[in-house]
Amino acid sequence: MPELLHYKIYSSDSSTKNKPPLILLHGLLGSMDNWRSQARRFSKSRMVITVDLRNHGHSPHLKGMSYKNMAMDIVAILNYENLSKVDLLGHSMGGKVAMWLALNFPDLVSRLIVVDIAPKTYPLWHQKIFSAMMRLPLDTLKSRKEIDQYFATLIEDDTERTFLSKNLQRKKEGGYKWRCNLSEIAKGYLKIAAFPLSNAIFTKKACFVRGECSHYITDADCSLIQSIFVQAEICTILKASHLPHIEQADNFYQKIMGFLED
Repeated sequence: MPELLHYKIYSSDSSTKNKPPLILLHGLLGSMDNWRSQARRFSKSRMVITVDLRNHGHSPHLKGMSYKNMAMDIVAILNYENLSKVDLLGHSMGGKVAMWLALNFPDLVSRLIVVDIAPKTYPLWHQKIFSAMMRLPLDTLKSRKEIDQYFATLIEDDTERTFLSKNLQRKKEGGYKWRCNLSEIAKGYLKIAAFPLSNAIFTKKACFVRGECSHYITDADCSLIQSIFVQAEICTILKASHLPHIEQADNFYQKIMGFLED
């Protein structure tokens, strides 16, 4: 049996046992902690499972970052927990994991939710971020403030800097280390930016959520999405960019609950 990923179960009361559990998957360089507040809200109506994808958070450092690799990690968790059908929600890279799993194991997925990502190859927008992270003088850094000051010279966005710094862990002997397996993630970045299309289609209900100010799902992508996920509805969260579940948490929660309960 493959080594299981790190995950957390948010249990709900017994009255919701007839509803499929909801699996939440984070994006590139994120962790399951990105979903903590939303997971608590969703768990009022169903069991919720948040996952650290391979080489992220507290999950094992493993070779390979293909979407098949990452999706099979999730299948292993479902098998271990004896879950035959789930609702699956993924953001960004996690959304591509969710799409691959739904297309290749449709019997496991009741409903699919994809947040701000399309089934296509993207430009290598993260190269600058990987470069900044690899140049960080980990051994000499003394504080989170110092880390932020260093990142500020390379990354303008405050939210993005805070997001990235959560991957750092203080060492007992001083300085910091990356909690994520940065080298393996960077090595697999070409596969992460791409998406392996096949002739498969997903015929069950799906919802693609995009941020109004994000450039990840364009109007031109909508026909591609609906040609593969034939029942997909595409909704937009106003005044949000690539992190609508954080930037507009209440609106996002209401949209997802409306889809799940429909």
